[in-house]
Amino acid sequence: MTRRKLIILAGALLCLIAAGTGYYMYNKPRTSASESRTDKHITAKKLYEAFSSNEQQANNTYVNKVVEVKGTVTDIQKTGTSVSVLLAGEGSMGGVNCSIVPGEEGTLPKIGESVLIKGLCTGLLMDVSIVDATIINNK
Repeated sequence: MTRRKLIILAGALLCLIAAGTGYYMYNKPRTSASESRTDKHITAKKLYEAFSSNEQQANNTYVNKVVEVKGTVTDIQKTGTSVSVLLAGEGSMGGVNCSIVPGEEGTLPKIGESVLIKGLCTGLLMDVSIVDATIINNK
């Protein structure tokens, strides 16, 4: 083979490998927070207080981490296909807003119940936000 044909063949092979890898990564199933290892265990009151007192330090500690949050349900909001559960500790001004994974609406707790929820912390907006949440324990 000539040198030119060898370079063209190697380039085509690299393009084929890159396309196959891209196709695999695009179709790879997404891992949810419920399947991930828990990084932190905390109560809703302490999590909200951590963000209220020092947001920068709390961002470094909790944001983009899988957390298990225990608290009392103060509100449940259903909008279309999404469900949000608001947790608060005793005496807290704010709370933790947990966006529940679709398909878990049947196991929703009642207002006033204590619950343990696992999800990915995304930071503080008006409340601390937990996305991709799953209800672990409903007492």
